[in-house]
Amino acid sequence: MRVRKLPIKQLLLIDFLAFFLVGIVLANLLGGNTFQQNGSVTRYYLKQFQYTDIESRELLWHVGCNRLVLFASLLALTVVAKGKIVHVLFVAWSGFAYGYFCVISISAFGAKGLLLCLVALFPQFLAYVPAYLGLVQLSERRREHVGWRKTAAVVFLFVILIVGILLESYINPLILQKLLKIF
Repeated sequence: MRVRKLPIKQLLLIDFLAFFLVGIVLANLLGGNTFQQNGSVTRYYLKQFQYTDIESRELLWHVGCNRLVLFASLLALTVVAKGKIVHVLFVAWSGFAYGYFCVISISAFGAKGLLLCLVALFPQFLAYVPAYLGLVQLSERRREHVGWRKTAAVVFLFVILIVGILLESYINPLILQKLLKIF
């Protein structure tokens, strides 16, 4: 019997969903006391966020430094033979963290917490996901000669990342503040 090898994008989707579920299960296993404490803190900070003036420039530097270091690290690891393992671990961690965050948000805000989970990713993930999948695609073609096409692809992915950083720094806080006003 031949085992069918899954394409990397399908493998990463399964990886994300599996660890998303692990994050949800682990968060629920920790019990109510943890969420009562975290929920109160989360509610408090989100209420503060609702009325705070966001220093978009400072947020831009913070988000930019974090995302650029991650992007550069993942890009550097696309040339390593075991680079796929890094992508699998990165996606696993992302799924776990998001699952955990969803449980905390829902425990703090009820059904409205689910909306908060979705809005927390919007609109920057419209740029981050394609940029990340582009890095995965580059890692699939790591043996190819580094020519102008690969260089152009990296520059294009970098531009998409910058768009995501700008969206996360300037647009997402406005959307979150508007959403929190209806909570």
